[in-house]
Amino acid sequence: MPSLILGTLLRFIGPTEATVWVETDGQCGIEILRTSSRTFCVAGHHYALLVLEGLEPGNRYEYSVALDGTVAWPERGGSHGVINTPKRDDKLRLAFGTCRVSLPHEPPFTLTKDQDDRGHEVDSLAALQVSVEDGPEDEWPEALLMIGDQVYADEVSLGVASRIASRR
Repeated sequence: MPSLILGTLLRFIGPTEATVWVETDGQCGIEILRTSSRTFCVAGHHYALLVLEGLEPGNRYEYSVALDGTVAWPERGGSHGVINTPKRDDKLRLAFGTCRVSLPHEPPFTLTKDQDDRGHEVDSLAALQVSVEDGPEDEWPEALLMIGDQVYADEVSLGVASRIASRR
């Protein structure tokens, strides 16, 4: 039975289409929102890139990922992925951050810089997760720009390092 290694990653979203990327541990068929594809192999890694077409502008689509016809994500009881297509005249709300650090995600590192000077190096993706979980959905960003350590990950948290090691 194939399984997901990485993804889903929403690579592109437009008013009527979205592109989703996944990595699996072997060759298989992928299905997301009634769109299917087979994985392709590069240097022993198996990927799929699905272009989801025919979406309606300004709609919310909950999705799951099936590998060879069996739902692989979300895990039982987990939350589905969500694709919110923009309306054609929507402005873009962009989230970005450059650094990931190995600091714990608890005080004083979760405090603002004004509250505690050590709070200036909080992991930007962890901070985004907290703001999304605590904030209303209509204030979520539509796009995430990953730069710096977010791309090349020369410094990752202990939890992320552990997860990466367990998947290799």
